[in-house]
Amino acid sequence: MVKVLARLDEEDKRSRLYLHSSTAAEVKRTLERVFIENQLDALRAEFPAILENDRTDDMARLFELLRRVNGFSCLRDTFELYVQAVGVAALQAVAKQAVNDPKLYVETILHVLNKYRDMVNGSLQGDPGFLEALQKGCRKFINENAVCAEALTPTKSPELLARYTDAILRKSARTPPENELERLLDDIMEIFTYVEDKDVFQTFYGKALAKRLIHGTSASEDLEGTMIGKLKGACGFEFTSKLQRMFGDVSVSKDKAEIFRKGDGKAVSFDFTPLVLATGAWPLQSPTTDFLAPADLHACAALFSTFYEREFAGRRLKWLHQLSKGELRGAGYASSKVGYVFQASLYQMGVLLLFNEHKQLSLADIQASTRLADAVLVNTIKVLMKTKVMTRVDAGEEINKDTTVCANNNFKSKRTRVLINIPVGDDTPATVKTIEEDRLLQIQAAIVRIMKMRKQLQHTQLVTETIAMVQNRFRPKIQSIKRSIDILIEKEYLERVADQKDVYSYIA
Repeated sequence: MVKVLARLDEEDKRSRLYLHSSTAAEVKRTLERVFIENQLDALRAEFPAILENDRTDDMARLFELLRRVNGFSCLRDTFELYVQAVGVAALQAVAKQAVNDPKLYVETILHVLNKYRDMVNGSLQGDPGFLEALQKGCRKFINENAVCAEALTPTKSPELLARYTDAILRKSARTPPENELERLLDDIMEIFTYVEDKDVFQTFYGKALAKRLIHGTSASEDLEGTMIGKLKGACGFEFTSKLQRMFGDVSVSKDKAEIFRKGDGKAVSFDFTPLVLATGAWPLQSPTTDFLAPADLHACAALFSTFYEREFAGRRLKWLHQLSKGELRGAGYASSKVGYVFQASLYQMGVLLLFNEHKQLSLADIQASTRLADAVLVNTIKVLMKTKVMTRVDAGEEINKDTTVCANNNFKSKRTRVLINIPVGDDTPATVKTIEEDRLLQIQAAIVRIMKMRKQLQHTQLVTETIAMVQNRFRPKIQSIKRSIDILIEKEYLERVADQKDVYSYIA
């Protein structure tokens, strides 16, 4: 290829120097026919070996030769299949680890994506056809791979991408500089464009964002806004409307909390920071247990409820104790003269504060004072015992209502601020179920919009138009579309046309 390109260049220079332009053009065509067109099969056969061995210089030469005769159209398909195969193999090699490691999963995808994007932009001169082939190949291996098979769910890819995004945007000791974070967000958005089930990413990302905002663990509010802006640019306003409302709620809550502190809350002797969150915007679950908050906190919450309901007539507050947390100062420990500050969940605080008045308590006594459900109480006690803030008085391994516990006066820690781990359950199955229910509603809404406009439609055409309407958010299953049609018939939005079983009519 080096010699052919050199010879073509030499002949082109000679033709321009010594021949008429019409003759020079004919000579050029003849040379390209002899050197390139007659060797197309051999040149194309070499393409997979060039790809496999990363021969970028040969790739550039091959592209330059084939570009002269427009002979690389079939190579685009080869390139697409090769990129897909490399991506599938790369994820196959890390499937068992990556199914629980979002960072490994995303970095494996980025390694393949960056490598072949650089090849397209370099050796292949940014050719639009090869760029489209790269995008098709990436889309296939990102949405269907061994990691999804290992997780037994086709939606694992957007879930892992959302969890990786959460890790990037969450404050930690290893948070990279802000300019590095912006580059990582660009990488995330590049993968996001290939994800087909964007609603899965939206759901998991929304849940993670809610936790970061509630617990104040965002690495940067500016970057949070940047990420939402990128999602809005890619998917539109509707995709990010709830995410933006979350930020609005947090901002308004800060203002209202300040007004409360200067007015009704003047008498409150501790720092109280309420967040008022709109039910429709936040992906939060109701508490699974009753809870009687400590007396001081209960009185403060009642004061704020009165203040808020006076400010916004007709609105009612529902306290989500399972998401609340605070700090307690513990004194009287032999290991520390200044004591410790414990960062705990509200349930843990409720249990610990009981020991200001009691040396030891049975779980039955604690439950009577806190009203916590059995499972929640046992989990709370287990965490407090594991952290060694609390110890067991009686003998035995099983924890039940007869178990007696006490505060551990011999508690010791190198840190004065002690984080008591808050148990986090796996809510993935519940989230996946919510996604499926939301999808069914979206499919039904799409069908109603289509039928309202078309009035009467054949089954196959209705399915095709429904897929086209929702595919920007997720890949609908044919079975789900059929089920949605049956539901709409039962609800009398649609009816089957008499004597034509596969034709539907809209009922106004």
